[in-house]
Amino acid sequence: MDLMDSGPKFNPRQDTDWDAALQFLPATDPRQHQKKPGQRRQMWVGVGLLLAASAVALITGLLVWHFHLRRDVRVQKVFIGSMGIDNQPFVAEYEDPENPKFTHLASLVRKQLKLIYSKNSVLAKHFKGASVQAFSEGDSGTDSVMAYYQSEFDVHVSQQAALDEAIESQQATASRQSGRHGRILLKPADALNVRNVVSRAIDPRLNRNSLFVRKSFNVHVKEPGVVQSPGFPDSSYPPNVFLQWRLRADPKHRIRLDFHTLILEDDCQQDFIQIYDSLAPIEPRVLTEQCGYPHGSLSFVSSGNVLLLTLITSEEKNFPGFRANYSQIPLTEQECGGALTADRGSFSSPFFPSNYPPKTTCVWTIEAPKEKFLKVQFNKFFLGKYSSQCQNDYVEVNGQRLCGSKPRSTVVTSRTNKMKITFKSDSSYVDQGFIAEYEAFIPNNPCPGRFKCTNNLCINRTLQCDGWNDCGDGSDEDDCKCEAVQMKCKNGRCKPKFWECDGFDDCGDSTDEENCVKCKPGEFSCRNNRCIPENLKCNGKDDCTDGSDESKCEK
Repeated sequence: MDLMDSGPKFNPRQDTDWDAALQFLPATDPRQHQKKPGQRRQMWVGVGLLLAASAVALITGLLVWHFHLRRDVRVQKVFIGSMGIDNQPFVAEYEDPENPKFTHLASLVRKQLKLIYSKNSVLAKHFKGASVQAFSEGDSGTDSVMAYYQSEFDVHVSQQAALDEAIESQQATASRQSGRHGRILLKPADALNVRNVVSRAIDPRLNRNSLFVRKSFNVHVKEPGVVQSPGFPDSSYPPNVFLQWRLRADPKHRIRLDFHTLILEDDCQQDFIQIYDSLAPIEPRVLTEQCGYPHGSLSFVSSGNVLLLTLITSEEKNFPGFRANYSQIPLTEQECGGALTADRGSFSSPFFPSNYPPKTTCVWTIEAPKEKFLKVQFNKFFLGKYSSQCQNDYVEVNGQRLCGSKPRSTVVTSRTNKMKITFKSDSSYVDQGFIAEYEAFIPNNPCPGRFKCTNNLCINRTLQCDGWNDCGDGSDEDDCKCEAVQMKCKNGRCKPKFWECDGFDDCGDSTDEENCVKCKPGEFSCRNNRCIPENLKCNGKDDCTDGSDESKCEK
């Protein structure tokens, strides 16, 4: 039996102890205790308002904290510069930072910089100190010194632009003062005859925190030698390094640096080398910046007897690096310019095909007999980046400036018997330069025994109507009578028949590609109207059976 069922069951009607007169409170309506919809909405609105108020308070606090913090955000700005000092003979002791003569002159340079900066309220307020990196011969030779320094400023983040402007203005002021008076006054015994003060903010890539190895090497190039990246050629260069090689030559000599190998990461924001025409990484003195596997000229020449080579690497993707040969050459070697009087000749930029040196000016004057005119043809021409004004490196022919890169067919003609050619390079970013030929000619017969192109270029008559654009302007292929082995284009030009239907517009008007079998996308159209897969082209095999798939491949 279930214990719950045992015993007498409760029954109020039968319970003798029950008081019938006892009154109970009436039961309340349960619907009155149910939550109404409006009350629920009011509750959620209240919660939302509370959360919104909290969020606003949090954002306000963050903003207050943020702007309060920004009032104290300061940055360290580093500027690299050079200062020319006249009437200060250069001595060998200035090459050794531990020598007392070096430290004494360095202290005078620091005082001079402090005085220069004191003339400007922005610079004076934020200047923290300066250090001298090196000395070299000045532009005026052994009677002058060039000081290379580093200045540090502590500035609020919002004042960086003002600091940069102040450096620019003070640099110009210092140069003007030195030009007028020759010195910025210190004590008479300590006065320096200062000129050519140059200063620029350091390249941020040279100042990144990840560069945990920073080393400098001093190399004298009196005897030829080799400079190479650490580990070359047995291992790749180390990560996160900033290395500097300061190269010096004897007085009245230049430095020549020829790269034998240069293989770096193909990203100049990560790994790169730079070469400077100075002993400090001053941006206006950089001759080149290289990364990856460059194919241009990698032979460089300094304007004076110093050169700086730097290597900067990042954390990942380290490559073999570089090896370069150095030597010194007399300043008088490869002197340029002069008078040219022969009917025909050539001239070039200094050290061509090596890169020309910076801060160079050459002037050639050509004079022919009075009854003749003159013309100059540039066979190679590489002078930096093109600009409409040619303000940096340029060649000027009778007042017409040329810069950038020019095709071989570039010809400049003078309708007189005289011509003046000027070559000028500035202090940074050099290039391979140029080589040119000049010729005097009789006006009514400018190309005796040769074909005259429309652009005044003269070519061998055997090159006329051979299907190739030898003039550079196509004039040697105009109005030609085609031979049996040639096809006639609609524009009147003759092209070899085996160029027909080869997938290239050799005629220039697509005549040679008309009425050809159309191959599917991804296929190559052979001259014999066969179609082969595109990936079989230039694979070293005659898949077309007529050689057309291998006829225009790079060797």
